[in-house]
Amino acid sequence: MYRPLLQDQGIADHLAQLGPVLYACATHVIEGSFEKTDIDLSQIKRLTSIADGPLQRLSLIIADSLARRLLCPIQGFAGALIHPSDYFEQSILQTARFNFTNLSPYISTGFATINRAILEAMEDEQVVRIIDLSCSTSHPRQWLKLLRDFHGRQGGPPEVRLTVVHDDNDFLANMRALLSKEAEMLKIPFQFNSVIGRLETLDFSNLRNTLDIKYGEAIAISCSLQMHRLLVVDDVSCSGIGQLQKMANIAQLKQMSSSVYSPASTLNYPQTPSPQCQTPKLLVNFLNAVCVLKPNIMLMMEQDANHNALLFCDRFVEALNYYAALFDSFHAVIAANPRRSDERARVERMILGEEIKNILVCEGVHRYERHERLSQWAMHMNRSGFDHVPLSFHAIWEGNQKLMSFGLNGCQSKVESDCLLLCWGSTHLYSISAWRPHKGSTSGSREHMLVSHSAK
Repeated sequence: MYRPLLQDQGIADHLAQLGPVLYACATHVIEGSFEKTDIDLSQIKRLTSIADGPLQRLSLIIADSLARRLLCPIQGFAGALIHPSDYFEQSILQTARFNFTNLSPYISTGFATINRAILEAMEDEQVVRIIDLSCSTSHPRQWLKLLRDFHGRQGGPPEVRLTVVHDDNDFLANMRALLSKEAEMLKIPFQFNSVIGRLETLDFSNLRNTLDIKYGEAIAISCSLQMHRLLVVDDVSCSGIGQLQKMANIAQLKQMSSSVYSPASTLNYPQTPSPQCQTPKLLVNFLNAVCVLKPNIMLMMEQDANHNALLFCDRFVEALNYYAALFDSFHAVIAANPRRSDERARVERMILGEEIKNILVCEGVHRYERHERLSQWAMHMNRSGFDHVPLSFHAIWEGNQKLMSFGLNGCQSKVESDCLLLCWGSTHLYSISAWRPHKGSTSGSREHMLVSHSAK
């Protein structure tokens, strides 16, 4: 569980009050009390004005989300919320996405681990098709490095055909130019294909045609921080929370808000239970389509958190702990690079802040930030006909080397079931895992689970 680093006793005392007030505010939002929520929001504003820090900035975003949540019962409110892509200029939003990828030690680590796994899976292949489904997380740096690694491959490089899915045509054009120039310099046969759109909007009924995949190509699929968008279901109609259950959750939040915590454990609250073990139809359709392609390997990186719980209060507890750790990690990055504070501000406001709002404010089909833990993803993949592929020693080592290169003591990693978990302190933030379709199946429904264990 994440424990914030405190520097000053006065600030520590104020931070010690923030957690309980946030929980009280969440309780009053669930109760629908405008008057009590208003008092809580004023108190949060006062406590966060004492000093600038990661928990203060996070608390303001949480407070904004709670205020919006209070208005959710108003008919049509959730549907009327404007998506950030509609009120941020596309160029500014794209800059924030790049800032996120460039600042985060975890994304760079994920890219390094995924690339090594692709190299190993394509060791003897002569024609390689790489499918980049990372969309807004996609970055040319990942594929520039892979081209250079292919260039140094014993026996010479393969022909590389890269298909990238993204919603920004300018981004795709720039990536095409950059990678084509690099491939030409390295004398690697290279082909770039672009698909305008997002993962959840692709035509899964004919994925081969959509992604321009030719028969005979060795296929590797890379998907970072996007698979959770396929967990979207219209769960509003089935979310009728019984009065007793609602009262129990309110009681739990009240208990947390009234408890006394030491400053070191301001946000140290219990973890929430895992989401219900169901695989939504959209994800099933996608995985069945991938099975038909028979890729050599499929790599995925996901937020390792329980943000897909049906009940708001469960998501609130998990989001508060998860993003406290994530904000603190970015704070540490900027402490070592003070000139990049503007980049961090964009990331917190336009990327992480919008994620938090979606988790806490939206419901049903409007809620697409449905992060789940590695064990849940293992269940989804197993049920859909995929076998787990252990990450090799070299893939894990390369990822760890990249993580260590940032020089941040809080950045940690651990291996669970031959998958890589990236952490800030003891809080899991991201998981990296590898999969391939079960031999002899184009789709499936197998029930065995990936057994969790830890390895140092």
